[in-house]
Amino acid sequence: MELDDKDTKFINRLIRRKIYFLIFSISSTLMGIALLVYHLINKDFNGPRFVLIVFILLSGRQNLRQYRISQLLTKVKPLIFINKQE
Repeated sequence: MELDDKDTKFINRLIRRKIYFLIFSISSTLMGIALLVYHLINKDFNGPRFVLIVFILLSGRQNLRQYRISQLLTKVKPLIFINKQE
């Protein structure tokens, strides 16, 4: 399987955005935990708020997964492009 220009651009873009994924992951997790604590303290915790907090935490988890994938691609990138040149 060969990489074309679109795949190469996608990999490079994913590697460049690595730090953004980490920042978004940390901020989403902190915001979800802060909302959870706030609503538990004020005792106004209901279904829609719980769903919203779960979605925010899941977003943070997905951003962390994208960060890990971009880290892996950073390590594998030299191998990919060496094989492409051969």
